[in-house]
Amino acid sequence: MEPKKKNKPNSLVIILFALVVLMVIVYFILVTFFPAVFSSLNTGDLQPVPNK
Repeated sequence: MEPKKKNKPNSLVIILFALVVLMVIVYFILVTFFPAVFSSLNTGDLQPVPNK
């Protein structure tokens, strides 16, 4: 009996997933220590529609 081959994901998939997780962690670190960098970003706040 041969040992069953394990279904391992492609190494590219693992690298991309780790890169996304790393980017999220770096983002939260930057927001924590440098909030002024992100204060000028547009947050998509609702604005009233002017009456015509």
